[in-house]
Amino acid sequence: HGHRYITVDNLGKHSNEVRTVRLVPLKLYISAQNGRQNLLAFHEKANRLNSYRLDYMSNIRIEDEICEKFDALRGALSKAEAHMWGVNCRWNVKHTEHVEFEIRVEDDEQFIVRRLEREKRCGRVEKIDDNHYRYVAEVFDTTEMLPWIRTFICRITDIHISNPVVETQFKRDLEKMYQLY
Repeated sequence: HGHRYITVDNLGKHSNEVRTVRLVPLKLYISAQNGRQNLLAFHEKANRLNSYRLDYMSNIRIEDEICEKFDALRGALSKAEAHMWGVNCRWNVKHTEHVEFEIRVEDDEQFIVRRLEREKRCGRVEKIDDNHYRYVAEVFDTTEMLPWIRTFICRITDIHISNPVVETQFKRDLEKMYQLY
């Protein structure tokens, strides 16, 4: 609320190295899936919007200096949130990944459509016909969406993901699942 800088010791995500970073805290996110708490913050030295897990942060020091561009940074974050599925974020909204999939629902399964509408986050749901719906989104990281997409697996009739690595992995996982049965 004070629009001030903070300095924190942050444990690296892929290493045991602790780094001291100066940040402008912008927003807290709490995952509905796993309860993890993340701080979305501006890392001035790297000129990046980043997500930091709170359980990886220690020795947090609130500085006296107020960030004069806090409102502009908060505005940029709001713009980025239109493409965030989880906590991965970027400044440049031109570098998003496209995902779309179609599902089939039976006549008495409108609860599936309501669920799709309720959980769509930054995407949109389009009605194709009485039994087919399409989900479409432009997101920063389609990998974050895969667990959710998998919950529709027996209903998906078509899927396209612009990130070929993610699409190939999704289809490979499906093949492995089919081989188990």
